[in-house]
Amino acid sequence: MPYIKKEERTSSDLITELVTTINTKGDLNYVVCELVGRLCLRDGGLSYTSTSNWIDAVHGAERELTRRLLGPYETMKEIENGDVESFVELLTTMT
Repeated sequence: MPYIKKEERTSSDLITELVTTINTKGDLNYVVCELVGRLCLRDGGLSYTSTSNWIDAVHGAERELTRRLLGPYETMKEIENGDVESFVELLTTMT
């Protein structure tokens, strides 16, 4: 979860440098992979626990980005263009 205390957050200078450096989806993919790899190395090398923990953090970030950014966008488009017909039918069976 990205909601950590302000004093514990990564330097905005570091984030600004990354934002100016990352230009493509491939760049971002590389940075995330390299970051996880280096964190594993820092933790003593390849182990299931360390690697799994860092990958879980990446998945958590993905879920939060989807929830906070894509979710509201998709809801806006659903209202604008109409729902998926089979979703409406399936959701009515839940009530």
